[in-house]
Amino acid sequence: MIEQQLEELRERLRQKSPNTVVESQQMPNGGALIKVSNVDLNGGWNRPTAEVLFVAPPGYPGAAPDCFWVEPGGLRLANGATPQASNDGNPIPGDPMAGRSTTWFSWHVQGWNPNVNTLAGFYQLILDRLRPAR
Repeated sequence: MIEQQLEELRERLRQKSPNTVVESQQMPNGGALIKVSNVDLNGGWNRPTAEVLFVAPPGYPGAAPDCFWVEPGGLRLANGATPQASNDGNPIPGDPMAGRSTTWFSWHVQGWNPNVNTLAGFYQLILDRLRPAR
């Protein structure tokens, strides 16, 4: 299930952002850490691109993804302010790369339906949070 949805996400991104790369890494808890590289932030941030990370938790798709992280840490608005509902001190649970520098976004999907919702849809929700910068 996850591999098929990752391929769907890769295909969508190939069409829109050919420089974007999607990687997946199994986590010790049975979930998958998904990393989307070279994400264009579309202005309003202290840098033009970032790496976006999110977790497909154990039990996915029955268990919904929740929150996301941006690497490297220290993502700020262009004026230097901290983004809404974010902080740099909340690591990825079970991250296989200890000490990774990230900015955590408390961003939650509402009404997750495992028969309809996908990783590509969750990634779109992440983009909707990052664009516009706030």
